[in-house]
Amino acid sequence: MKIRKGTAFVAIVLALTLSAVAFGAGQRRNQQQQQQRGQEAGQQPQSIGPQATSKDELDGFVALQNEQNPATKVTMADAFVSKFPNSDFVGYAHTLKMLALIQTGKPKEAALAGEQALDATVKFGERMFAKAEADAKLSDKDRDNERKKNKNVTFLDKNSPQFEAFRTDMDQRILGMYQQIIASYQQANDAAKVMEWGEKAYGYKPDDLNTLMVLSNVMAERPSSNEEEKAKQMKRAEEIAKQAVSEYATFVNSPAAAKLSAEQKSGLNSSLHYTLGLVFLHQKKFGDSEKEFLTAINLKANDPITYYRLGLAYLQDMKNDAALDAFARSVFLKGVSEASARDILKQLYVQKNKSEVGLEDFIKNAGQKIGQ
Repeated sequence: MKIRKGTAFVAIVLALTLSAVAFGAGQRRNQQQQQQRGQEAGQQPQSIGPQATSKDELDGFVALQNEQNPATKVTMADAFVSKFPNSDFVGYAHTLKMLALIQTGKPKEAALAGEQALDATVKFGERMFAKAEADAKLSDKDRDNERKKNKNVTFLDKNSPQFEAFRTDMDQRILGMYQQIIASYQQANDAAKVMEWGEKAYGYKPDDLNTLMVLSNVMAERPSSNEEEKAKQMKRAEEIAKQAVSEYATFVNSPAAAKLSAEQKSGLNSSLHYTLGLVFLHQKKFGDSEKEFLTAINLKANDPITYYRLGLAYLQDMKNDAALDAFARSVFLKGVSEASARDILKQLYVQKNKSEVGLEDFIKNAGQKIGQ
């Protein structure tokens, strides 16, 4: 049996949903305001976000957004993209499709929709940034001429607070999409894709703690069967895991960390040290591995898999008594590692005591010491 431990992962699904809804819901109102104020040259508010080019396009997106049936929403999203392939809302349509597929329990399809959403969102952002750069080069005369041609024309000020807010929103959306793609591939049990997209997310934002945690953990939990490739993978996993531990020191003082309980923060920190301990175990750095597993246990004392991995480290380091205790605690805590831990524990116990007599008491006594 392969025993794996996933890492805490908070994908920004809600943020994606709210962002799509907010843009769609406000779209008609924004267009009406533009029409009402279009005559007031230089006074219309800056409009930053997706814009529908027709009532049909806008109505189609609003209908998609408001659809409650996930299966129907998937079909409507495909139809919208097919009918309006150049719409600013294409990225949002793919996002809504992705969320609907998650609801229907289709993680691989959700990941593919997420990839399409990410691509469309990046392209939309590039168009907006290009327009802001172009608008910055226009003279007052150029702007007046444009207004004569189109009374509803808008100009983007790349230095305005509104544009900076748009830039921040885009960054959060893109990172959220990367993380949801990774989460979907995790659910689909596709480790290769998790690592592929984890590296892409790392390239986009190298200091994101979620990305560092997930990528290093999957690398550690899913080693290559080829020894040469495994060595390369563990070297990379070690680099990322150590960076994650370093980033946690910054994260723990952030506003996001303030929303977590002390127990949640300890669990998060424990996961980081567990992953690093597992990397060291694969690298046969048993002393370092034991140190990291013990740190993880001090932060979260009731995780059976950490005790199981600690037992393996002790066993390979020829510390059989310590291994006996670690495996006994893993068995006591039960969980997915219980059967494997019990098998090894029984072998070690019989080897030492020449009998299974007293094994259950040994497990009970070891368990009672947990957290002390």
